[in-house]
Amino acid sequence: MRTPVMASLLFLMMASPARATVPAGFVETNYSSSSLSAATGMAWAPDGSGRLFITLKNGVVRTVAMKDGALETQPGTSTLVTREFAKEPSVHTNSECGLIGIAFDPNYVVNRYVYFFVTVSASEQRIVRYTDSNGTGIARTEVVTLLPTAGNNHDGGGLGFGPDGKLYWSIGDLGNGTGVDADLTSMAAKVGRANLDGTPANDNPFNDGVGPNNEYIWARGLRNPFTFTFQPTSGQLWVNGVGTGYEQVFVVNKRSHAGYNDYENNQPQGNDYITPVIKYRTNNVDARPLTATGAVRSGGVTTFTTTGSHGFRKGERLTLEGVGNTSFNGEFYVASANNAPGTTTFTVAQPGLPDASSGGGTATTQALGGSITGGTFYDATLFPPEYRGNYFFGDYNSGQVTRATLAADDSVATVDEWGTGFSSSVDMSVGPDGALYAIGHTANVVRRVAPVASGQKLVVSGLNLRLMEGGRATFTVRLAQAPAAPVTVRVTRALGGSEDLGVISGGTLTFSPADWSVPQVVVLEAVEDADAVADTATFTVSSEGLTDEAVVATTIDNNSPRLVVSTARVSVPEGGTATFDVSLSLKPTSNVTVTVAPTQGDADITVASGATLAFTTANWNTPKTVTLQAAQDADNVDGVATITVAMPGLDARTLEAVEADDEVLPPAISSTPVTTAVVGGAYRYDVEAVGRPQPTYSLEGTVPQGMSIDAATGLITWTPSAVGPVDVRVRAANGVPPDAEQTFTITTKADEPPRAVLTRPTQGERVSGAMAEFFGDCVDDVGCTAAGFYVDGTLEYTDIRSDNHFHFGGEHNRWDTTGLAPGPHTVRLVVVDTAGVPAEATVTVCVGDGSCEAEQPDAGTDAGTGTPDAGTSKPSTEDDSGCGCGAAPVAPLAWLALVALATRRKRSRAE
Repeated sequence: MRTPVMASLLFLMMASPARATVPAGFVETNYSSSSLSAATGMAWAPDGSGRLFITLKNGVVRTVAMKDGALETQPGTSTLVTREFAKEPSVHTNSECGLIGIAFDPNYVVNRYVYFFVTVSASEQRIVRYTDSNGTGIARTEVVTLLPTAGNNHDGGGLGFGPDGKLYWSIGDLGNGTGVDADLTSMAAKVGRANLDGTPANDNPFNDGVGPNNEYIWARGLRNPFTFTFQPTSGQLWVNGVGTGYEQVFVVNKRSHAGYNDYENNQPQGNDYITPVIKYRTNNVDARPLTATGAVRSGGVTTFTTTGSHGFRKGERLTLEGVGNTSFNGEFYVASANNAPGTTTFTVAQPGLPDASSGGGTATTQALGGSITGGTFYDATLFPPEYRGNYFFGDYNSGQVTRATLAADDSVATVDEWGTGFSSSVDMSVGPDGALYAIGHTANVVRRVAPVASGQKLVVSGLNLRLMEGGRATFTVRLAQAPAAPVTVRVTRALGGSEDLGVISGGTLTFSPADWSVPQVVVLEAVEDADAVADTATFTVSSEGLTDEAVVATTIDNNSPRLVVSTARVSVPEGGTATFDVSLSLKPTSNVTVTVAPTQGDADITVASGATLAFTTANWNTPKTVTLQAAQDADNVDGVATITVAMPGLDARTLEAVEADDEVLPPAISSTPVTTAVVGGAYRYDVEAVGRPQPTYSLEGTVPQGMSIDAATGLITWTPSAVGPVDVRVRAANGVPPDAEQTFTITTKADEPPRAVLTRPTQGERVSGAMAEFFGDCVDDVGCTAAGFYVDGTLEYTDIRSDNHFHFGGEHNRWDTTGLAPGPHTVRLVVVDTAGVPAEATVTVCVGDGSCEAEQPDAGTDAGTGTPDAGTSKPSTEDDSGCGCGAAPVAPLAWLALVALATRRKRSRAE
């Protein structure tokens, strides 16, 4: 790359970011921050947390969080609130060097690993890993070291995980031609591939054991692959290569050879050479003369012939002008072009025009820029449907964003300028809200591009997921615009999908008029199985009245032996030892050696024995013991160290070793008290204190009536009986002065009445069949115990449960309406809280094909939309149906029976 990560400060003088130009129907929002100077990359945390990670050239990683559905800013401004995640201890920042790549582990939801590509000196680059601990990077681990650099430019920086779960990275020719062409000894000008522990993957194509080749090499011949991305649907690796004469996008496979430095856009056939799927002339255009008879149209397809090799690529947009027969002129996309060097023919579609022949004129390519940078595939539903699967990429020199659409076979169908003015663009990413985000190196701005709202729909971000067997992955859901009433969204596995994949969280989501834009998270899990076949399942995201969306999840199936560690935490007495065991999950193909070593933390904790463990094909499942030792020291602090268990070719395992210090330590309370309570509700506060020996707990002074504390655990329990404040004093003591005390005030409020929210059916909804929906929620400050489902004033079903979410029949789609006459009917949800106080919500539905229009309530009444704002919660003896159907209020005897049953169930659970 010529300029994107050079240390120029010229553009930093800009007082505010210039607005880009985006297509009609889209709107751009700019967010700025002086803390984002010299950005090099961006990536969204794949856990649905709404955190955008931004890498900076100087080695700092900053995050920006979403708040209420938008990036968090300082009140009343567009200035971002950023937080430091990590800072690399040693960074070489000359020219294009620095912190230049980021990737999240494929099992990040579980292990919280974030990887970075960083130039640590004028002669070395490294891939390092941090553990995301509540938004702070800890446990820095060097995964791959000794990657080459000359301390100048063409350092690469692409970083990511493939559909095989392996770690990939890209490095350029270091600005001096290192590693180009047939050189297999250097990682320069290459794509590399490793296991998660940083060791070379055994099936890398040039792995020659003790030979001269670099075992990490996956693909070669790349001048400056600054960024790459994996296509979500196919898993193919798309590499953006900055060139001298051409900017090129390659689809890279095992052994691929992009041809540098012998070829640019003229790679020969065979010998693993690949040609770009997208290319454009660096800071220029290509203009190719057509022969005198070089325009022939037949059946709506025109074949053009150039006087020399044209180098055009399928999907490239050309301007054809000067052809003798003017019907051949205009702007067209290349429909087909032979990639062999010297090719002089290509075709375009010209449907609806008569067959004809002509010639002369020129075919000229687009001017797209001169330094291709980060790209991303659009894998969400906020943009119009024709954008799904499109590939967007930026250009540092032109500030232009280009959009490529793909055909059904994943070949490029069209390539077009899409947006301009994206100053010093370096990277792009799709957010959990479905918008497209872009960042520039020198602009100090994050740009958000989204379509102008054009109707309600489900916005799903992350339509194609890959997750490790035994791991988890997430996608997010929100609405496109504010609804008039709460909207319920369900996520279910479609028929035929693998049962090894399932929803473990977020199966039912509810969006209100207040929080419709806040992405909610759905968590998928893949169980481990014995086969070596990737499992696939489709998950349907649905909501009444909206178009369903589909999320396809595929497992990363890795049946290689896994390291099995007997515990995740070991307590080692100061001056003493402690042990844990290691074995393998499966029989290895040959004898293996496992190493155990402290990799982070207190140097007093060491491996006393078992630093090297040998497993054979016979004893692989026999646990071997590792002994840790903690040296005697003068402090009274429990030291902590990370112990790493590693084996070449496998994902390493870590455990936490804690030094159990033997010096006495006075108690200290670290927990924050709960300071609110509700009359009749259970109050709980777990007091936490540290000390040596372990402290015991007591309540001091005047103790509120009925309050108690567990002396061993510190758990305070209480059921307040009156409104008002009470003072509490807790003491933690262990015989080592001074004791620790914590004083706080609990404010008790009255138990508020519940509120009923009827989600389905909605007012005026037409229902039919034996599997209709009838469900809702109880909103209460303590909790609800039961709900009654009434049809035309008759109690038809009682659902008793403690999670405040109630269904007719106990689950979705259990309301049988086949016995109801066609026409209008009143349905009512009545809920009761723990104090026996009821509330209700009522709507009128239309059953079958009957006419119901005359019976609908007037607009603007509160006749049961089912939303909290509609005033649907009321004492159960009221009748507000407004439908003229003669619906009776809740029968008192039926209601008393319901309350009594709920109370008995509650009492039995307590006992």
